[in-house]
Amino acid sequence: MLALRLPALLAAWLLLLAGQALAASPLLHIEELKQQVSPGSPTTYADLLKLIFPEPAPGQKEKPQTPPVRQINGYFKEQPLTVKQASGEEVLALPIKAQGQTLLLLLVAATGEKAEEEGDAREQHFDLLALFQTTPAPKLLDLVDIGQVITMGMMDGFWTRNPLLDLTPTTQACMIYQEHFHPSESFLQIHLLWVRKQRLQKVLGVAPYGVKALCKSFATGTVFWTEPDKGREFPKVVAKLTLKMEPSPKIEDCDKQRQRGFTRSYRGVWRWDPAKQKYGRTGGNLDKLYKFYDNDFKLYDND
Repeated sequence: MLALRLPALLAAWLLLLAGQALAASPLLHIEELKQQVSPGSPTTYADLLKLIFPEPAPGQKEKPQTPPVRQINGYFKEQPLTVKQASGEEVLALPIKAQGQTLLLLLVAATGEKAEEEGDAREQHFDLLALFQTTPAPKLLDLVDIGQVITMGMMDGFWTRNPLLDLTPTTQACMIYQEHFHPSESFLQIHLLWVRKQRLQKVLGVAPYGVKALCKSFATGTVFWTEPDKGREFPKVVAKLTLKMEPSPKIEDCDKQRQRGFTRSYRGVWRWDPAKQKYGRTGGNLDKLYKFYDNDFKLYDND
């Protein structure tokens, strides 16, 4: 399912705020695939999906593959996947500004087979994020597998509000996040993506973490904003992660590991590097937060 998969126990205390979260979302829930991508356009959402999921040619026995797919964390090289659109799943569409051009992001659930290291293949769930040009003719610009446990928040999360962050009046970044949890822990990776040279690229990634245990409970809230960066084409992007530790209950089981309550905030600053043509982290104290987390788990990405 594309909907947010977070246990009710964790959902009650894991607070995540991002960018312009209170603004109205331009997200479109596409239930009728024959719907036009814009009023008067000859292109429908069904037409766009055919560019992701090619139809088999007459007499073709093998399943058709998608165009080359990239993974957002770059763990695997660009490769085609043999997948099909998951039946009964809703397609979500989100317009995004890219250096003055309005493009379209489409999030689609898919199922298919993916080769394992041993050479065997197994059926797997994919969430595919596709970047389209819709005028003057439909064109698939980029296709990214955002993973089995990576979701855009969907109806219960960020995409119901506004996942877009304005970098300039003509350029936006879009948020996605990767979720993994145990019964008492929640691991997240939040990414901001933008479009450069008609490809999805990462502006930044942060990794908030939370624990809900008898004697130790804390959650981490996240908020993003931009700040002017004199002499540079694009602004600084700031991420603030606020850790709120709850005081341990006054019970015998917690006597040896009692924890005082506190709230601490940490920041990361990313700047546009004109020479490298990408964003990079240049300041802040997020490493102190990640060091605190390392007492509980190995942080897997904190760029």
